[in-house]
Amino acid sequence: MRQKPVLYVLILGSFISVYNTCSMNVGLPAFIDIFDSDLATVQWLMTGFTLATGVIIPLSGYLGDRFSHKQVFLYSIAGLMASSALCAVSWSIYSLIAFRILQGVFCGIIQPVTLTIIFQAIPKQQRNVALSFWSASSILGPALAPTISGWLLGHNWHWMFLVLVPVSILTLWMGVKWIPRDPPSASGPLDRLGLMYAVCGSLALLLYFGNIHQWGLWSYRSAFVLILGLASSLLFVRHELRVKAPLLHLRLFRSRIFMSSILVSAILIIGLYSGIYFVPLYLQEIHRMSPFEVGLLLLLPSLSSGAATLLAGALYPRIGAFRLVIAGAVLIVLASWQFSFLALDTNLAYVAFWMAVRYIGIGLSMTPAMNAGMHAAAAEWYSHASALINWLRQIFGALALGLFTSLFYARQNLHITVLQQSAATPSAEWIRLSAYTLGIDDSFVVAALLVLLSLPLALLLRERRRDKEGRESREEPTLTTPAQTRV
Repeated sequence: MRQKPVLYVLILGSFISVYNTCSMNVGLPAFIDIFDSDLATVQWLMTGFTLATGVIIPLSGYLGDRFSHKQVFLYSIAGLMASSALCAVSWSIYSLIAFRILQGVFCGIIQPVTLTIIFQAIPKQQRNVALSFWSASSILGPALAPTISGWLLGHNWHWMFLVLVPVSILTLWMGVKWIPRDPPSASGPLDRLGLMYAVCGSLALLLYFGNIHQWGLWSYRSAFVLILGLASSLLFVRHELRVKAPLLHLRLFRSRIFMSSILVSAILIIGLYSGIYFVPLYLQEIHRMSPFEVGLLLLLPSLSSGAATLLAGALYPRIGAFRLVIAGAVLIVLASWQFSFLALDTNLAYVAFWMAVRYIGIGLSMTPAMNAGMHAAAAEWYSHASALINWLRQIFGALALGLFTSLFYARQNLHITVLQQSAATPSAEWIRLSAYTLGIDDSFVVAALLVLLSLPLALLLRERRRDKEGRESREEPTLTTPAQTRV
C-alpha cells in the first residue's frame, strides 16, 4: 500500500511528540537534586512546556495552510530534535526550563499537523484504520515514557533527552522521502488580533487551571487570571466569527457532530487524566515504588489501550462512533468507581487490572469521537478542525489536572481533620497516608460522575442513514468549504 510509508512517518512523529510530553512526569523529584533547586521552580519543566504547547496549537492551522503541512511537520521535527539536544546540555535548571518551553512549541505543532496529513494523504476507505494506528502511537508515548525515562534517569539524565535524537533523524529522512507535497492553500494574512486573543486566553486559562490548587479557588490572583482568560476567549470567538480570514474557523461548531465530538472528547480527557495523574502518585507514595517500577507495572495496562484503539479503528466503519464511545465511557466509569476503593493495602494486581480496563475504555472511545469530528469538516477545513480538537483537548487536560489537584488537597485536608478527631490515636504517618489515599478515592468518584456526562452527549453522535452496503453514514452533510461560506 503506497500510503503505508506516510503512515509510518506520522506514527513516529506523533510518538516523538507525545513521548517528550510525558517523559518528565516521573523526573521532577530527581531534578530537584540534580540542580539543587526546589519543587516550585522544577515544576516549570512541565508548566512551561504545557503553556507553550497550548499557545502554539491555534497557530498550527494557519502555518499548515500558509507553508504546507509537510514543511511545517519537517521543521517541527527538526526543531524538536535540536531543542532536545539543548535540554541534554543544560547547565542550570533555568536553561533546562527555557529549552523545555522550546520543546513545547514544536510538540504543540506536530500533533495537529500529523492529524491533518492523515486526512489529506490517506484515502477515505483506509482512513479509519490509519487513524487508529496514529492514535495507538500517541498512546505508546504515555505507556513507554515513564518506564524508559525512569530507567535513563537512574543512569544518566542527559539520555532522557538524547534518546529520541536518532529517531528524529530517521523521521526527518522518511518524511522528506515519503510525505507527499501539499501546495500551500490560498491563505489570507495572519489574523494577528485573533492570535493575540487566543494566546492571551490560552495562557490565562492554562495558568489558572495549573495553579488553582496553589493560589486558592477564591484568591484575587485566581479571579484576575480567570476573568482575563474568559474575557480573552469571548473576544476571540466574537472576532473569529466576524473576520474574513479567521485564525480558526469556529463555524465548524455549526455541525452537531463536530460539536458533540469535541464535548465528548473533553469529558473523556478529564476522565483519562485522573487515572494518569493519581495512580502513579498512589503507587509511589503508598506502596513506595520507584518511577521505574511504576512504569513497569503500568506498561501492560497502557499497551492495552493501543490494542483497544486498533480494535476501535476496525469496528468504526461498521458500527459507528456512538456505540464505541458508549462502550468505552462505561468501562471508564466502572474502573474509576473501582479506584474509589483504594486502600493502604490494595493489591497491585487490582491496580493493574482496573488501569487496563480504564485504558481499554479510552482506546475504544477517544479515537472514534475524534474521527467523527474530523469527518464532519470539509477537506479544506481539516487543518482548522485538527487545530481546534487538539487545542481544546490541551485546555481541558489542564483543567482536569488543576481541578483534580485542588479537589484532592481539599479532601485530603478534610480527612486529616476527621482522622485526628477520631477516638483512636494512630500515628501521624498513618493519618497522613490514610488521608492521602482517601483524597484519591474521592477524586475518582468525581471522575466517574464526570465521565457519566459523556453518555447522553454520545447520543448526538448517532447516525440514522445507512448506505447501500449497510454501513452507517453521517446524519448531516459535510460542512461547506470556506469559499462557499459568506462571512
